Amino acid sequence: MNKYYFIINPVNKAKANSLEIEIHSFFSYRKDEYQISFSNNSMHLKKLATDAVDQKVDVIIACGGDGTVSEIGQVLINKKIKLGIIPIGSGNGISGHFKIPNNFIKALEVIIGESSKKMDVGKVDNRYFFSNIGFGIEVEFIRHYAQSKTHGLFGYLASFLKSFASYKPPFFDIKVENKNISIKPHVLMIANTNKQGYGVGLYPNAKTDDGILNMIIINKTNIFYLNYLIVLVLLGLSIEKKKNVQYIELKDLKIISKNYYINFQIDGEFEFISKNELDISVIPGGIDILC
Repeated sequence: MNKYYFIINPVNKAKANSLEIEIHSFFSYRKDEYQISFSNNSMHLKKLATDAVDQKVDVIIACGGDGTVSEIGQVLINKKIKLGIIPIGSGNGISGHFKIPNNFIKALEVIIGESSKKMDVGKVDNRYFFSNIGFGIEVEFIRHYAQSKTHGLFGYLASFLKSFASYKPPFFDIKVENKNISIKPHVLMIANTNKQGYGVGLYPNAKTDDGILNMIIINKTNIFYLNYLIVLVLLGLSIEKKKNVQYIELKDLKIISKNYYINFQIDGEFEFISKNELDISVIPGGIDILC
């Protein structure tokens, strides 16, 4: 008999309420213990996860999108507690990578099936990321999406178009594998999973159990060529050998901004820090994912 702790992020209230009903119905025929909590905000997600760890549960289930998985996962690194996922977010890149069903009943069956995989975890300073961290136009896209009142696919598309008009490529120095790279990128992403949302992935061959992070750089280019690359990505085609594109496998790197601050997105959440350096590394097999 296991102890399950469900943490639901109720951004989509209809999905959250429907999921709660399904969980109660699903466990009404089982002897396992379970508890359901709703979060108020991102900080509350982490607090609920910490409380669940203190209660010595066997499994914590993140019910939301990549941001929800990321916040809850912060407190589970190198712990014996397994992480389950029920995708009720927008992009759901992490669950997409592990092929976790969107159907609530099927996702619950995955959780009680107890089959798990060790997942590598990215670390940026003292914070962890699970899907990706980005520093290019993807940051501006996430910033617009966070401010948007429209979520889901239409919100993604509207925010994406706005990002083209407002984005100004930053200047970075990158230290990786005894090399120094100076860039002014349109895209700069370090990916762990092969999906970043809605089934789309910039690094389709990325693995989460190889102890490697995958950096994608699209150097500053004209808007027409950038859109051409984006169309290829949306069609599921590789851009690895295209002009202005670099793919680098790595275990650690340092990013230095020519400004006095760095904007970035981490697992789909916008962040701003008032310093100009970030250290990024990988923690092999840092968390157990039920899949």
